[in-house]
Amino acid sequence: MSVNDLFIKGNKLFLEKNFFGGLDIFKEIWVQFPKNKRLEEEINKKVKRFKIPIIQTHSKKEIENFFNLVKSGKSSIVIKKLSDTLEKNQNDILTISLLANFWSFEGNYKKAVYFHRLAIQNHPLESAFYLNLSDTLIKINKLEDALNVLYYAKILSLKNRDIDHKMAKLLTNLKEFSKSDQIYKELISYKNVSRDVIYDYCDNLIKCKKENDVILYVQKFEKKNGSDSTLKSILGLAYSQKKQFNLANTFYYESINLNNINSDTYTLLGDNFLAIGDFTNAKLNYDKSLQIKPNNKMALNNLAALNYFIGDFIEAENIYELSIRSNNNNYDAHYNLAQCQLAQANFNEGWINYKYRWLANKFNSNKLNIKLPEFNLNKDKKNLLLWSEQGIGDQILFLRFLKDLEHYVDNLFIKIDPRLHGIINRIYPKIKFLEKNENYKNYKIDYQLPIGDLGCLFLKDASYLTKYKNYIIAEKGLTNELKNNFQTKKKFICGLSWISKNEDIGDKKSISLEILKPILSLENIEFLDLQYNDTNDERDRFFKNTGIKISKIEHIDNFNDLNGLTSLIDLCDFVITVSNTNAHISGALGKDTFLLLPKGKGKLWYWSSYKDRCFWYNSIQIIEQKNIDSWDYPIEKLKKIIKERTNG
Repeated sequence: MSVNDLFIKGNKLFLEKNFFGGLDIFKEIWVQFPKNKRLEEEINKKVKRFKIPIIQTHSKKEIENFFNLVKSGKSSIVIKKLSDTLEKNQNDILTISLLANFWSFEGNYKKAVYFHRLAIQNHPLESAFYLNLSDTLIKINKLEDALNVLYYAKILSLKNRDIDHKMAKLLTNLKEFSKSDQIYKELISYKNVSRDVIYDYCDNLIKCKKENDVILYVQKFEKKNGSDSTLKSILGLAYSQKKQFNLANTFYYESINLNNINSDTYTLLGDNFLAIGDFTNAKLNYDKSLQIKPNNKMALNNLAALNYFIGDFIEAENIYELSIRSNNNNYDAHYNLAQCQLAQANFNEGWINYKYRWLANKFNSNKLNIKLPEFNLNKDKKNLLLWSEQGIGDQILFLRFLKDLEHYVDNLFIKIDPRLHGIINRIYPKIKFLEKNENYKNYKIDYQLPIGDLGCLFLKDASYLTKYKNYIIAEKGLTNELKNNFQTKKKFICGLSWISKNEDIGDKKSISLEILKPILSLENIEFLDLQYNDTNDERDRFFKNTGIKISKIEHIDNFNDLNGLTSLIDLCDFVITVSNTNAHISGALGKDTFLLLPKGKGKLWYWSSYKDRCFWYNSIQIIEQKNIDSWDYPIEKLKKIIKERTNG
């Protein structure tokens, strides 16, 4: 439909006094043709003609008194007075709007939303009412709804840059970084742009990993406007994300010299020390941050994370809960608390908090853009679309629930990495796979669910995890073929995986062949490379230096052919691995596995254990570092175990 046709349609709806329909059309025009000059002219005409004036039924002094009463903890008196007023005049829009705001202050967001919507229903052309509703929806974590409401405020106030800023911040929180960036680029092009907009623009760039863009922008800005303590901190964060930790510290200290009472800078400095495993200095700076601002969300969250990394789950939980009580919309704390709770098999509370993962900064998956209701077990048997999230290893972790799900659906569709199709097909032969760009609307699908939410449906206590020794199976014909063709004179075949390619914490989880040498020197064992990256140079160098050969079956592509990799693992007598996809495949197969696990930042929540046995995979024995970054204890312990097992 052309822009002219849209204007005709929108104008007609306004004439019919279908204001919401008209606003929807104007919103569509704004989205498709944001620079259209006619739009503002048409909106102004409609506001001038149809907007109903708000009658001042309460004086400014009376309203000021209401706010003073609320500040002194007497909001119930204000709400009672306003409710009585509304009983006498149910069309008193000012009273309705005030009730909405005061119910929100009281924390009764359900009533606040009701009165906000009532105000909008009565005055659909008042942009302030949409802004108020959006703010309340943010408080109850309904960010997508808040953004949709904010679009109406924008249509009614096209030149309002504060609304643009609110939209950009919401888009950042929803991880729509490119859309947010478009708005920020326009905002920073104006003269006299506020520093808050600049800081948030840089924050958005940081979150979408455009560190070099941040560095260039801040350097250019400071050259023109002089030093800024917050921007120095932002530079530090950019360099920290680039893993240039010493340079990051330089900028953090410059920021502190400019302003030594900025709580956030001490928090970021603490994060920098945490990233390099210096827990003492990390804690010292978190404590400084909290002395300045006791409820600092970032400092509390990261201090809790520090306690989680050193294994003090109870203290970590206490700090996360304090952080949640002290800060609204504390998504990171909820998500991190979930990991802490799930690591301790506290599934009832853990899965509730796990739902916050989509809004957490450290959660890197995006939601599938799909307009279908969410599935739960109370629904009648229907057609379900299950869609993937997170990495391959995490997806394998949650595949254990497919057999349980089978009893609750008529037909199961799944949108997942194609490399897993063959493996899944053996678990659930009737499944229908949707390709990457295939539209779900081509099928009769009733509900949708992200794969990570299967846990909350079926896993209520740890006893469930002993239900299956294995829940995936290898392609037996391929396994047998590989066994017949793999020539070795040694008694045992050990699958070996020593590298994690995780961008953030892979270096913490990985181990070198040189460190593994005491294990690789044992007799009677043929070590088989399971790595999904190219290790030819590393293996050749290790062989040249030590004379120890690590075999590789070249015709299996360990990265692209996960079905073949599964058979490789299946042919092994046992597996030694670090925390990576191979650990999940081996555990899901029920293969005897020894997992070398780091202490500290590289330890993920699902590698929790009881008496060294992994909660999630009973066939995995976990051997964890005693000291951060030191593999001495795990190697010594593993060597003893393997020698006993192989009589080496």
